[in-house]
Amino acid sequence: MVRTVGSTWSTIDPRLEESARALGAPPWRVFTGVTWPLLRSSVAAASSIVFLFSFTSFGIILILGGISHRTLEVEIYDQTAKFLHLDIAAVLAIVQLFVVVAILVWFGRSQRRRSVLFDQRSATETEHLPETARQRWFIRSNLVFMAVLLGTPLVLLVVRSFSTPEGWGLGFYRALTDSRGGSTSFVPPIDAIGNSLLFASIATVIALVLGLCAAWAIVGDGSAGSDSRFGRWTDTALMIPLGTSAVTVGFGFLIVFDEPPINLRSSIWLIPIAHALVALPFVVRLLVPGLRSIDPRLREAAATLGASPRRVWWSVDVPIVGKALAAAAGFAFAISLGEFGATAFLVRPDRPTMPIAIYRALGRPGEYNFGQAMAMSTILMLLTVVVMLIIDRFRPAGVSEF
Repeated sequence: MVRTVGSTWSTIDPRLEESARALGAPPWRVFTGVTWPLLRSSVAAASSIVFLFSFTSFGIILILGGISHRTLEVEIYDQTAKFLHLDIAAVLAIVQLFVVVAILVWFGRSQRRRSVLFDQRSATETEHLPETARQRWFIRSNLVFMAVLLGTPLVLLVVRSFSTPEGWGLGFYRALTDSRGGSTSFVPPIDAIGNSLLFASIATVIALVLGLCAAWAIVGDGSAGSDSRFGRWTDTALMIPLGTSAVTVGFGFLIVFDEPPINLRSSIWLIPIAHALVALPFVVRLLVPGLRSIDPRLREAAATLGASPRRVWWSVDVPIVGKALAAAAGFAFAISLGEFGATAFLVRPDRPTMPIAIYRALGRPGEYNFGQAMAMSTILMLLTVVVMLIIDRFRPAGVSEF
C-alpha cells in the first residue's frame, strides 16, 4: 500500500493543489476534489493486492491460526497432506481460483473505469520538507509507529536467537549443524540454507528466461500497433499466479508431475519450477516498463547499420533493460528464498528449504528446536534484507509502484 499509493502521490503536480487552495478550497476539499481522483486507481490496485495476499495467505494462518481459524489454504493443505482427500482439495482449489480470477477481472475493469490521466512529475520535483510543526509531528509519529509495529518482532527474533539456556551465545546457531534426533529434519538444518540458495538460483534463471519471453510478447517490437490484444491478454494471464495461492500451485504440481511421462517428484527441478512460476508476475512487471521505454528507432538504426537481430538485442535492448533485469533477478531470488506454500507440498524430507526447516523446528518440542527456528529465521531475514537492498539499488525508475 505504501509503495503503490506513495509512488503515485509523489508524481502529482503540486501546482494542482496550490491552484485549488488559491481559489479558496479548504484542505478537505482539495483532497477530495483534486488529490483523491488521481490516487483512486492506485488505492484500488493496492487494496486488491492486499486482499489477494491475505486471501491466499498460508504460512501465517498455519502457524498462528489454530483449529478455529482455518482458511481455504490450510484446508487444501490438510485435505491433501493429512487426509489424502485429493478430490476435496481439488474442489477447494478450483473455488479459490475462481474467486481470484473474478477479483482480477473486476480490478481490471475498475482500473479502466476509474483511472485518470494526468501530467506526472518526477518525485525529485514534488518532494519537500514538512513546513509546520503539525506536519513534522505527524510524520515523526507515523515513523515511530511503523518502526515499533514492524521492527519490534524482528528485533526480538534476533535477540531470542542469541539467548540460549546456558546464557547469551551462538549455541542455537551451532545447533544448526547437528542432525541429532531433535533436529528440524533428517539432515542437519544448516543444509537447508544450501538447498534454499540452490533452489533460488535455479528459479531465478527460469523466471528470467520465461519473464523475458513473456515481456517481449506483451510489448511487441515497440512500433505503433504492436500492443495487440494478444499482448494484453498475455499480460492479464500472467497476473493470475500473483493472486493464485502458492498452495494451489503446489497442489497442481503435485498432481501434474507425479506420473509418467513427466514424473518430477524425485527431481531437483520441481521446486525451482514452482518457485519460478510464483515469481513470474513480479519479473514480468519489472521487465515490461523497461522494454516499453526502448525507442524502436534505436533498433531500426542498428539494423540499418547491418547488425543482426542478436546483435541488436545485445547492443540495444540489454544495456537499457539491464537494471530491470537485475531487479527482476533479485525479486525472483527473494521470493524463492521465502516461499513456503508450494514447497510444503513438494519438498523431500532430505532437501528442506529454510522456511520448511523453520516450520519443522517450531513443530517439535524442546528449547533447542525453538532456538534453531529463531536462528534459521534470523539467517533468512539477513539474506532477504541483503537481496532487497540490491533490488533497491538496481530498481529502475518507473517501477517503484509495484
